[in-house]
Amino acid sequence: MPAAYTFYGNFLSSHCYKVGLMLALCGEKFDYRHVDLAKKQQKSPEFLAINRFGQVPAMVHNGFNLCQSDTILQYLAEQTGKFGGATPEERQRIREWLAWEADRLEPGVGRTRLYERFAKPDAAVIDYMRDAAEAGLDQLNDLLEGRRFLVGDRPTIADIGVFGAIAHMAEGKLDRNNWPNISAWWDRIVALPGFQWPYDLLPKTDRDAD
Repeated sequence: MPAAYTFYGNFLSSHCYKVGLMLALCGEKFDYRHVDLAKKQQKSPEFLAINRFGQVPAMVHNGFNLCQSDTILQYLAEQTGKFGGATPEERQRIREWLAWEADRLEPGVGRTRLYERFAKPDAAVIDYMRDAAEAGLDQLNDLLEGRRFLVGDRPTIADIGVFGAIAHMAEGKLDRNNWPNISAWWDRIVALPGFQWPYDLLPKTDRDAD
């Protein structure tokens, strides 16, 4: 029997890790389909029928196609009743964090990782993106002052989305210990029941839940 969720992703993607981490923390079983980005499988007609944007992650839930990692997190919170906001205000604050993460945090951290691990552009380009990454991390560190989690007193998809965006930061030669509030919050996320690291969670091949 196929699982209710079929998750299309790639183990190298921080966006895919967000979705995988949410499923793991919720204890949801899922069938996994590896999308080989090097072979451009994300641009194949078969995949475009699932995600018109030709990107990972994508998900199919009971015949309903989903894409874009942060909106998938919101959908999963609604479906599972977990890691969502308890009030309209909390739900709005969660949306704000996810929008900020996508706009200000992930681009700098993600591209710094990309350039350090996978590509070698001019050093000035790497320095520019590292400055952007550090600015985002500085702001996150400041906003975590006096907080256990980003919204309220418990973890939400805001934490999952932001953690997913920076989980690979060491691959960009960014040391979380330089940001003490982030480091303490990081340890709280890692301690959550069901937590898994990216390369343990997402396989390099197709996998069925059973």
